[in-house]
Amino acid sequence: MRTLLTHAQVITCSGDPSERPFDGDVLIDGDRIAGVFHGRAEFDSGSVRMVDLAGATLIPGLCDAHTHISWPLDFVFNHPEISAMPEDEHALEVAGVVRTYLRSGYTLLVGAGALKPRVDVVVHDAIEKGLIDGPRLLPSGAMITERGQIGEGNLLEVGTVDEMRRAVAEQCELGVKVIKLMASGDGIVPGHPSQQVYLGDELVAAAVATAEEGGAFVVAHARGPEPVRMCVRNGVKIVHHATFLDDDSIDALVAARDEVWVCPGLHYLRQMVDGKAEPYGITREAIEAALYPEELEAQLDGIRKLHSNGVRFVAGGDFGHQWTKHGTYAAELLAYVELAGMSPTEALLTATANAGPLVDERLGQVAEGHLADLVLVDGDPTADIAVLLDQDRIGPVFKGGRPTGTDGWGDVATWAADRSLADA
Repeated sequence: MRTLLTHAQVITCSGDPSERPFDGDVLIDGDRIAGVFHGRAEFDSGSVRMVDLAGATLIPGLCDAHTHISWPLDFVFNHPEISAMPEDEHALEVAGVVRTYLRSGYTLLVGAGALKPRVDVVVHDAIEKGLIDGPRLLPSGAMITERGQIGEGNLLEVGTVDEMRRAVAEQCELGVKVIKLMASGDGIVPGHPSQQVYLGDELVAAAVATAEEGGAFVVAHARGPEPVRMCVRNGVKIVHHATFLDDDSIDALVAARDEVWVCPGLHYLRQMVDGKAEPYGITREAIEAALYPEELEAQLDGIRKLHSNGVRFVAGGDFGHQWTKHGTYAAELLAYVELAGMSPTEALLTATANAGPLVDERLGQVAEGHLADLVLVDGDPTADIAVLLDQDRIGPVFKGGRPTGTDGWGDVATWAADRSLADA
C-alpha cells in the first residue's frame, strides 16, 4: 500500500540555498517518492495509508562521505589495537557504529578506509540482507599508500604500477566500491607533513583505471596543493581534506567541479586545534608541530574560495575518535556554518542534494522519483543546523520508504503526536 505523509514541514533540498520549509504532504510508493504536494494532497483514505506528521520537519536522509566504520564506538587513536581485534568481535562493534549512523539520520555512507580489509563489505552485506540496521553503504577496504611512508606496517603499501593494479583489483573482487588512497602526509604523524606528496601520477592513474574496471571509484587523502592537483588530473572522485591550497590547486578543483567533490573533514581539524584531543594524549605541542592551527586557517580560506566558485562539497569528517565521537556527525555541518560562512541550508545541501550525483542515484532530495530515504526532525535545520546534533530531536528515519528502528508506521505517528503535544 502507498503511504501519504501528511502535515509535514517539507525541506526538499532541491539545491536552492534560499529554501525554507513549506507545509506539505509526501506520497511514498514502494521505495520511491511518488509525489510532493504543497498543502494537502487529495487521496481517498482507502487507497493510501495516511500518517499524520503533526508539523514535524521532513528532510532527505543525510550522507557522510568520509566514514571509517571500522573505528568502534569507544575508539581513541590506537589503529593497531583494532586491527588485531578478533574478526567476530570487531564485526559486532561495527554493527553498533552503522546503527548509530542510521539513528542519527544518516542513510548513506561512503567508506574512506577500513582497519580490516573485509569488514566494510561484510557489514554492507549484513545490512542488505536485513540482518542488522544500517544506512546504504559504499564499502571501502584497506587504505593504500606508498611503501615506507605514512602508516608503514598498518596500511596496504605499494611501490609499482603492477602492485597498485593488483591491490585495487583484489579489493574490487571482495566487493569494495570505494578505493581509498593516501596521496599526502598528515602533520599529526611525526615526519609526515601534510603537504608531502605520496604515490605519484602513475600509481594514482593506475588505481583510478583499475577501480573503474571493477565498478568502484577512488577517493584520496590529499592535504597539500600538489597532492590535490595530482588527484584531480588523474580522475579521483572525492578529495578529502584539501587543506593547504594554492591558486593552481583551487583552479584545478574549480575546473573539475562537475566531476570532483571536496570532503573537508573540518570538524576534526577544529576539534584538534581547540584542544579537544588533549585528554586522549594529543598534546598542544603535537598539534602545533603538526601545523594544524595554520592548516585550519588555510582550509577555511580554501573552502570559502571553492564555495564561491561552485565547487561541490560533500559532508564527511573522520568521525569515531573520542573528540569526534560517533553520533555527533552533524557537527561537520555546524562547522561549515560557524567557521566557513555557509548558511544552514547550504551546509545541509552538502549532506543531501550533493550526494545523489556523487553515487549516481536519485537520492538526497524530497522529490518525485527519488529514493524515499527520509528523516523526521523536531525543528528547522535551515534556520539552525545544530538541531541535527540533538539526538532527542531526530525522529524516525525512513530507508527505502520503510521506517527503521520502530515497530512500524504507528510508532511514527505516535512520535509526531508526542512531539506536537510537547510543543503546545
